[in-house]
Amino acid sequence: MDLLPRNAKEFTDPSYWRRFFQQCNTPFEWYGNYDKLSPVLDKYIRPSDAILQIGCGNSNLAEQLYDNGFRNIHSIDIDGQVIAQQRKKHSEKRPSLKFEQCSAADLGLPDASANVVLDKGTLDALLPSSAGADERGGESDALVTSMFREIGRCLAPFGRYILITLAQPHIVQRLSAFFGTNSFMVRVQNCERTNADFAMPVFAFIITKFKTALTERRPMEFVGTFSDGQSPELVHSLDKLMERICAAQQMNWFRHFISRGPVDQTSIKISALDGTERYELFVVDDQQLKTMCSYGAFIVPLGRESDWLFATQNGRTVLRKNCELHRLVVVRLFRGQRYGTVEDIQRELNVFILDFMPKACAGQKINLLSLGSADVTDQIGHGFSKISGKWSVEQVEVEGGATRRRLVFLDSANLIQSEVEVVRKSKNGNRWHIVWSDLSCQHHKMMLSALALLPSLSSAGLADALEAPLRIALLGLGGGILAKFMHDKFKQSEIVAVEIDPEVLAIARKHFDFPAESDRLEVVICDAMDFLRENSAQDCPKFDVLLVDLSGGTVGKGGLYCPPAQFVTEDTLKQMRSCLVEKGGVLSLNLVTRDEEASQSVKRVLSTIFPCVYSIKGDEDINEVLLCCGTVNEEIVPDISALGLKGEKPVKRKKAQKRSNNQMPKTKSDNAKRSEEPWMKECAEYLANKKQFVT
Repeated sequence: MDLLPRNAKEFTDPSYWRRFFQQCNTPFEWYGNYDKLSPVLDKYIRPSDAILQIGCGNSNLAEQLYDNGFRNIHSIDIDGQVIAQQRKKHSEKRPSLKFEQCSAADLGLPDASANVVLDKGTLDALLPSSAGADERGGESDALVTSMFREIGRCLAPFGRYILITLAQPHIVQRLSAFFGTNSFMVRVQNCERTNADFAMPVFAFIITKFKTALTERRPMEFVGTFSDGQSPELVHSLDKLMERICAAQQMNWFRHFISRGPVDQTSIKISALDGTERYELFVVDDQQLKTMCSYGAFIVPLGRESDWLFATQNGRTVLRKNCELHRLVVVRLFRGQRYGTVEDIQRELNVFILDFMPKACAGQKINLLSLGSADVTDQIGHGFSKISGKWSVEQVEVEGGATRRRLVFLDSANLIQSEVEVVRKSKNGNRWHIVWSDLSCQHHKMMLSALALLPSLSSAGLADALEAPLRIALLGLGGGILAKFMHDKFKQSEIVAVEIDPEVLAIARKHFDFPAESDRLEVVICDAMDFLRENSAQDCPKFDVLLVDLSGGTVGKGGLYCPPAQFVTEDTLKQMRSCLVEKGGVLSLNLVTRDEEASQSVKRVLSTIFPCVYSIKGDEDINEVLLCCGTVNEEIVPDISALGLKGEKPVKRKKAQKRSNNQMPKTKSDNAKRSEEPWMKECAEYLANKKQFVT
């Protein structure tokens, strides 16, 4: 029977867990033998202790304990045949082992006569979950209550009830309800991997009986697999304990899932004790292999985690190939955490990296790779916004030696809000200036391609837009990079940028050279939804182009990162259309999602509002820019030649832009010279590869 998850998403699917426990009717064989459980048993049991094992069945645990120096062991079970077999097996070699047919609900032993009560899976068998309970559920519940009372009665002061369990929620709740009082101390320990072929982790509940009840109830304690000798964590609520147990279960599921061989690229996050994200481990396998024979890990330094090579599935595949490894674990760090050196990180992650090793690599030295530093950022500014939270402006040297200045909001550090290239003003100086000849963000160039679709332009397309008197609206200022770039390049155009957070405007002016005053550049501080409602009114001036570059920060409704879900409803998209000139206006919308159905849904709605919807996808990330034209006209859908690239003959169009009397017409050579700029060439390539959405 296959009880393994089909994919990594099932790790957190509650229905899968219920299905597993319903189907796994004989779990005892998975709980581990003495060799696997000895780190727990040896710690909490002394050789001189009087040990009572309840529900021994045909387990070998008693004989294994005996052979390791524990001689005072009394084992019970309600099955007389099993007891007879155990007596016959051990009567000669282990004469002091005692086996008795007896119910755990009626032990018949003197009070305080046992130092240890040992239970390996018996409680799990006696107490079914609510989903799997049969007509004997009430009887089982009463039996467990009686068993707990007998255990409490028979335990000597400071004696221990040691329960080996899978820690299903109903088991943990029942234990907490009975033993979570001021008469007992409860410690939960995640056992070492007891069975490599089993996906479920095993836990030990060590419940210590006090001589007299304390005045206050002690908090529960939790010891994880990776505690590495640290003091137990104090857990003050049942919910918090369940969080710790579920985290350990998910890690075991993940470890088991990737042990089956090459898997689709997947990841798991590791949090600090306070719940904040500390690491994300991406497992990248060579899908062409059946057996993986080389293995390593790559630590991505802070500041580079958003680079294409590390932040995208295709990029990480390229990284694995460059490292010449069959499996590569890519380690992502999180801002706001303290790390130390690369060596410190390696030591902290060593147990995880070992667990993720392919079976064929056992005994090999692990290749631990990095760029030499855990943090390559140079922070030049930071602060807090009431709307956006903590922010940081930092400079990072990227692949190829270039330096980029980035605005990052720490609540969504996986998304770079703004990015621009900077260079030193002098060779050895500490002063920098921004390079405005090009755009660092790929999706900005993809969005600017929309201007080439305006029917009012002449045959030069985007090159002609540089001198056209256009009205452009931008929803989402960010660091002001795109707005500033358009202001400098499109010298006859009027630009209105909309930003909800006044702190963002201050950041743009201080760190990204955003102009403080300009007759052609206006910043409106308001909610973009309000801006759309006001400007969609019939009597408001309209825009030639509307650029929507709004960040949602985290995955929102419908699986969207950007824009927030309220901006892709039918009503809001209709308002966007109403903000554009009646004939020929173009909407350029940056869509970020990993959910293909979410992407298709947005396109379907747009196609009911705009006659033409085009999609442009870049190579570097998950950004998809949707170009939506308000007019159907074959003449306005340009190819590369229509963009005025050097050496190509422009395509004639019937409609040409009307120029004012004081404007001098631009020659073909002027257009060709301007189109040599890198950003325009890239825009041309994006448009050449655009795809029209058809319902």
